[in-house]
Amino acid sequence: MKHAVSKSSPSARALDFSPWTKRFLFPALLLMLAFSSCSGKIEMAVRSDYSARIAVKMDIPEALSARIRQIGNIGASASLFDVVKIRNEFSARKTLLLVDASSASKDAMTAVLWVPNLEDLARDMSLTPPGMIRFETVSGTQAQGVLRELSITIDKSNAARAFALFPGIDSRLVDSLSPPALEEQSITANEYRMNLENVIIGKKAMPAFDACALEVNLTAPKTIVSATGGTVAGQTFKAKISLFDLLVLEKPIVLAVRWIN
Repeated sequence: MKHAVSKSSPSARALDFSPWTKRFLFPALLLMLAFSSCSGKIEMAVRSDYSARIAVKMDIPEALSARIRQIGNIGASASLFDVVKIRNEFSARKTLLLVDASSASKDAMTAVLWVPNLEDLARDMSLTPPGMIRFETVSGTQAQGVLRELSITIDKSNAARAFALFPGIDSRLVDSLSPPALEEQSITANEYRMNLENVIIGKKAMPAFDACALEVNLTAPKTIVSATGGTVAGQTFKAKISLFDLLVLEKPIVLAVRWIN
């Protein structure tokens, strides 16, 4: 989906939304703002045999989901998370497996994924484009010896593939955000922020929007010696990626962790 933009000035260009975008973007942004902590969570535990367990949790407040359905033309009884689609999609995968997916309500979902071997996942080009996931052996200091490094890079070249790794979320919720990260000719970060401030949610709500983030917690099998994109304490790496940065991807998001082999 492309923005209908004017070439006259940045302000005019940033504020020119199509009726379709206006219809869907507003409720989806409200969805994000409704979270008390306004964040999704991914927890990953890597084992010494290079397998990994990943837990994902998503929850949408009921009052807000009703509004999303009303404006987004989504049935009142329809789930925003298609668990059947998730199970079907994962049934043919070998390097990223679905252990469990459940929806306690039409507005919530939890899932557990299993990676038999991170090296195999990084090499699986059917799921991940080159460079998005790397799992490599690197040299440390003489005292450290050989290290293992896991890195994830998300940029505009692979953003769509990154989202496709985990199907099942109603595509209208993603499309409604019209994220510049998925646009071939997108507006700039400043223009997108202008849309949010002046058209979508207003300046008063921007602090709440800016607090929206994806939390990533990773536990390594041994002590982490260095990391990029987050903080480290012993074997634990924590990162927080803002929703705005994910939607725009003006700069690549890079998370990397090195631990003693």
